[in-house]
Amino acid sequence: MLEASLSYLRDGDDAVTTAVIGGLLLLASPLIIPSILVFGYVARVIRRTAGGDDEPPAFEAWGDLFVDGLKAFVVAFVYSLLPLGVLAVAGALTVGAFVVVPGTGDPGAGTFLGTFVVGVVVLVAGLVALGLSLVGLYVTPAALAAVADSGKVGDGFALGTLWGVVTKRAYATGWVTAAVVVLAGALAVGVFSVVPILGTIAGVFVQFYAFAAAAAIVGWTWTDVRPVGTEPPETEPAERPAV
Repeated sequence: MLEASLSYLRDGDDAVTTAVIGGLLLLASPLIIPSILVFGYVARVIRRTAGGDDEPPAFEAWGDLFVDGLKAFVVAFVYSLLPLGVLAVAGALTVGAFVVVPGTGDPGAGTFLGTFVVGVVVLVAGLVALGLSLVGLYVTPAALAAVADSGKVGDGFALGTLWGVVTKRAYATGWVTAAVVVLAGALAVGVFSVVPILGTIAGVFVQFYAFAAAAAIVGWTWTDVRPVGTEPPETEPAERPAV
């Protein structure tokens, strides 16, 4: 699966055009809309590979691409908010600890007690946030696949259904493989970045290639772990044979 993913985009009919457009969108991703379009492409890759079609999609039907990307973006954003929410609560509790914790008559003791309480709160919150971050990273690909499969954002938050997916060994194997591809892409970006400007730009195109490869892995994995009763994704309108 790893070897197949690395040649996934390269073997497409419009590999160069797709890689160039994807890299440019990723380069402009701080503008949000290009980032959503990249999410849309990732969703298309997942849907196609999950449906047994290994031909990389092209950047077309931009309106539908944006809608698919917006759904995927919302799911990924919500899962990333969980650890941030914990840290925000920890910050509020930290401020409150200085106000609520009383002194004991000895300013030094009161200060020590307040510092100790704050330290414990920050430590616990940090560990919880780290745990939620790891859980979010692990569940997000399954959530994205569920949404790409059905087109319904709510399926990305159907925790009961997703639990049955993410606890399967096949999902864990696919997740690790996809993570290796993404990390390898990030490492390549770091190496290219040694060369100012041009190296950074080249690294972005490599990163898009890695995202497409990882999305293909998620799609292939989804075919093995898709919840019972879930229908395979329909063929895109442009691909339906004429009757």
